[in-house]
Amino acid sequence: MRKIHSYLFICLLSISAPFSFAQQYAFNTEEETAEGWYHSHDFKTWVGKGGDIDVMREVIANIDRSAGVKRFPELVDTQIEFRPGNWSYEWIQAGDRARGEADGLSGHAKLQKLRAALTYYSTGSWPHLGREDDAQALAKAIQAYLDAGALMNVPVQHVDITVGDQQIKGYLHLPVGAGPFPIVINSFGSDVTKEDSFDLFYRELEPRGIGMLAVDMPGIGEAKHLSMADGSDVVMEAALAFLRNADFAQQEKLFVVGGSFGGNAAARAFYRLEVAGVVSMCAPLHTAFQYPPEVLDGLPKMTIDGVKSRFGLLDRTTAVLSGPLSQVSLIEQGYMQANKVIDTPLLVITTNRDPVSPLEDLVIFLESASNQEVVVLDMEGHCPPRGIREPVVARWIADQVEN
Repeated sequence: MRKIHSYLFICLLSISAPFSFAQQYAFNTEEETAEGWYHSHDFKTWVGKGGDIDVMREVIANIDRSAGVKRFPELVDTQIEFRPGNWSYEWIQAGDRARGEADGLSGHAKLQKLRAALTYYSTGSWPHLGREDDAQALAKAIQAYLDAGALMNVPVQHVDITVGDQQIKGYLHLPVGAGPFPIVINSFGSDVTKEDSFDLFYRELEPRGIGMLAVDMPGIGEAKHLSMADGSDVVMEAALAFLRNADFAQQEKLFVVGGSFGGNAAARAFYRLEVAGVVSMCAPLHTAFQYPPEVLDGLPKMTIDGVKSRFGLLDRTTAVLSGPLSQVSLIEQGYMQANKVIDTPLLVITTNRDPVSPLEDLVIFLESASNQEVVVLDMEGHCPPRGIREPVVARWIADQVEN
């Protein structure tokens, strides 16, 4: 099925088959970077999530003055000791101040202040390696999420999901009404936890009467005790099983959405799970998993640390990672094959210059999809901004619900 929508349409990108459609946007979305930093300064995303620009610039300035011993001596924001100047410490202070201010507010104003606190805490935990300092920030982010979620029309539920013989946590959001509801299973990548899911429901899905079950990828957040080596989509599969036993879930309208490494999980789910539709965004599918250690070591330290952590290999050499990482390829797993044709509706969103998700891999993936729509944005870097991609995702899912 070939179909063109006008989601945030600026100009149509002329591109040859197998893409069913593609759109080209020209946006300057580069993160603010500074030489000698471990973390990038993603102010645009942080502001979009509710952070105050002046507060965040003050946090960065405080970290820039850090004087303690660094984990990486050449990187200013890697102070080990949990005190002023430590990345997690400074963001936690900002989050605590926002939480305190929220206590004196009500309604929409309180929600916005809690969104700010959530942004600061989650950023303080980023890239969520499970060390003592960032674990403190993540614990506070979880509580801030629950506090903000309690202000929704239907309060969020912090639910237990069984993965094999282990338990993880997810956030279940339902819209107002009697149900059953269409529901999206949402997950992110190797350095983003489910605490970043709030706005997808709050801004995009709830107004459309669509629920959301937000989960972590294996090896991160409240699924940290799992390993990516067991399958990138094992949490999504468990989340689907959870919804299959729920009377509030519209069984013929359950969707899987994933971005970055979560996009890999969504692509794997596309081949393995029976759902109403799959959205795979900026997904590494094959090529990036075949890079030799010396190429992987050329990636930002934060990026490769996040990936190592998901495999339980943090602080190990990159050479140790190469073997299990290569097996995440959907070609190596036998899924991306020309003879596999899947009828499940598929939406793909990516950029045309993504260093870990080249269009060549996408061409192979789309050969499996008989019902596909593709949005390609003309921009540098990995993954389109959430403020652009999330409305597209929500509108596409709403279309599928109506079909």
